[in-house]
This record gives sequence, structure tokens and C-alpha cells, in this order.
Amino acid sequence: MATKNNGITRADALALAIQRCEDNPEVVEVLGKMLASITKPRAKQTSKARLDNERLAALVRDAISAHGDGMGTKDIVNLGIPEITTTQKASAVCRVAVELGYLHKNVEGKAVTYSLA
Repeated sequence: MATKNNGITRADALALAIQRCEDNPEVVEVLGKMLASITKPRAKQTSKARLDNERLAALVRDAISAHGDGMGTKDIVNLGIPEITTTQKASAVCRVAVELGYLHKNVEGKAVTYSLA
């Protein structure tokens, strides 16, 4: 494995060191633990902002179902949800709502609207 700039990675360097030190089991054990620690998959935690946006996505879904389909981010800001005060926040919440399957994103040229999925 190589990095973007074609250099050697830490995992590759440790694997090579393990091969070269096969005659010393203590070194192989330590290097093996180091290799395992840097190559193990990391648990992906859901961020606090993502959890908040998921909660708000449900509110936006309910609001769109009450007000009708075809709402843009400016319309969503005007719904009166206290946490959604900017179009940037509305866009982030709608993106999460689309990922969760609550809303469908409609793009016509530069105009983006959201409707129930």
C-alpha cells in the first residue's frame, strides 16, 4: 500500500519490519500489536450536530406534510422552527432528511425544492 504521494505507509513499514525481525519473537510481538492498532477499523460515532439535524429533519418532514410539497430552504426557514434560522441550516437539515428517506430533493436548474418522499 502506498500513500497519495507514493511513499510508504506506517502499516507497510511495520509489516516490513516484522518480516525482517522474524528471528526475534519479542520484537515481532510488539510490532504486531502496533500494526494491529493502526490498521483496525475505527468505530464511526454520530456527531452531536448530526443527531440534532436528524431530530430537526423529522420536524421539517411534518411541517412540509402540513404545508404542502415543493418548499425551498427559504420557505423552510419561514416555517418558524426555532433552531432553523438560516438557509444554510435548513439545507443541512434537508440533506439529512433526504438521506433518511423523509424528503425528496427536486432540482430544476438552480431551483431546489423538497417534497415528501
